Amino acid sequence: MDELNEQLINKCLNYRAKHKVESRSATVSVLYEQEKAYLHKIAPYKYDTAKITTPTVGDFSTVKFDRNSYSVPIKYLRKTVTVKGYANSINIICDDHTVVTHERLQGQGNTSYKLEHYLDLLERKPRSVFQAKPVRHNVRQELLNWGQKLPGGNKEMVRLLRLCVDYGETTILDILNSLPGGVTPSVDLVRSYLVNSQERSLQERFVDEIPVNAIDLTYYDKKCGVVAV
Repeated sequence: MDELNEQLINKCLNYRAKHKVESRSATVSVLYEQEKAYLHKIAPYKYDTAKITTPTVGDFSTVKFDRNSYSVPIKYLRKTVTVKGYANSINIICDDHTVVTHERLQGQGNTSYKLEHYLDLLERKPRSVFQAKPVRHNVRQELLNWGQKLPGGNKEMVRLLRLCVDYGETTILDILNSLPGGVTPSVDLVRSYLVNSQERSLQERFVDEIPVNAIDLTYYDKKCGVVAV
């Protein structure tokens, strides 16, 4: 949809710049500049095309909009929020700031879950981690299979999900798949790989960003009485 909109605006701009209306010698762009002086000023604010509702967050920490449901962080449970529905996105607002933006669902009876909205609850109730819909809807089966092997059980699986939210599921799976055979996975082991990777990335970035020029220290050696071997 974004690509289609971009094509559309580009074609409109091209039409304005090159097209000539029949019986007119100038392009649409030139004629518009002449006519603009007689037009009313454009409103200083952007017209909001959203469909707006004010539902209450339900027991599953979701709100309904246009026959589908969208998750919000559990701290907003049973609060009234404002939902702005656009053609392709859903903005959920509370206390004058946007809580979350979802991609708008098609059809009806569907739910869009964001895993990070439920991690605090799962940390308190880890026994439900493998059955929770927000987990099953967002986490690949491969990662769930790895989670069954974690020595810390359900609690450690929740910690692993926190890493997935912070670093991306693909990154965590790459680390798990790179472990040598026979190694028992653990969250602390995965975290050590992440820390080492970040340190290497930081070192490489500094090497790239800070040029170090080679310096001839012969004069300094002579000054200090150092004899080169």
